[in-house]
Amino acid sequence: MKTKAAFLKTILLIITSATFTGLWAQPSTADPDHACLNSTEDYWVTDTPGSTYNWVLSGGGTITQGQGSSAIRINWTTTGTFTLTVTETLASTSNCTGAPVTLNIIVNPLPVPTATANSPFTGGDLNLIGGPDGMASYAWTGPNGFSSTEQNPVITGVTDAAAGTYTLTVINSAGCSASTTVDVTINTVDLPTAVANTPCVGGDLTLIGGPSGMASYSWTGPNGFSSTEQNPIITGVTAAAAGTYTLTITNAGGGTASTTVDVVINPLPSPVITGANPVCQNTGGSTEIYSTPANAGSTYNWTVVGGTLSGQGTNQIAVLWTTPGEGSVSVTETVISTGCTATATIEITVQPAPVTSGIYHN
Repeated sequence: MKTKAAFLKTILLIITSATFTGLWAQPSTADPDHACLNSTEDYWVTDTPGSTYNWVLSGGGTITQGQGSSAIRINWTTTGTFTLTVTETLASTSNCTGAPVTLNIIVNPLPVPTATANSPFTGGDLNLIGGPDGMASYAWTGPNGFSSTEQNPVITGVTDAAAGTYTLTVINSAGCSASTTVDVTINTVDLPTAVANTPCVGGDLTLIGGPSGMASYSWTGPNGFSSTEQNPIITGVTAAAAGTYTLTITNAGGGTASTTVDVVINPLPSPVITGANPVCQNTGGSTEIYSTPANAGSTYNWTVVGGTLSGQGTNQIAVLWTTPGEGSVSVTETVISTGCTATATIEITVQPAPVTSGIYHN
């Protein structure tokens, strides 16, 4: 009977073992598995009621909960390749223990995102620059409901509502994610100003840019003009210098804005003198007339060498030639509205009057 009982017990153990062969712990994911540094991950096997489970982690993190059960949680704190082993013990078979099951786990480092931005003026473009390159995905969020999946999005025509904190989240090829932020300022004061004088042809054009204290100034204009000075001066201008000049300023935050000024180059008057030449030295009080075309809005200033004049301030004078030799007539015309002046001169030959001797009679 003992032999028969022992035989039956052996058969029962074989049947029991066969019955529970499929209940030993089995891996539930591909080997190797992947995790991210500083992440908390769950691992499990198919639960067998009444069984206990012993989990062993080779390193890289800490089992924070679930030891003894079919599911555990690990907090990964170190990058590298580690092993996670579980051994199942079946209480229903007098604590029979199955073969250990092992999963290799690679703990990947987190990406290190970077986020920078310029500080545009109201109405300008906000440039958000994300890094590093080569990430699997980029996700920006920010004020005023902004979101974008571009690495370097641009928001055009910004308002004050675009100011604030922008968050960039990147995911690398291993599926690990990390986030960073950048604070954006929208400049609403110190907008650029550009003024200029209105010189005459041959004068100096002075361009005045503002505000002071900007990181850079950039002027462009007609006739191929460019300058990086805040207040450039163009000397001896011609009519080709007339037109629109553009000033672009850049502030310390990299924000840029532009403005324009229209420049007028005033033409010079062109006086021309007409009148007698040569002339005779006058001995009887008669005069010669000299004139230049009359232009409304102009004044005239005459100078005579070798005689005296009348009619100063008008476009026509009368000259009494008194001194023989080389004389001259000059007129300076000034345009009252612009202050532009020009002078014309003609050289006059003053011929001496004859000297007649006394009258004799015999």
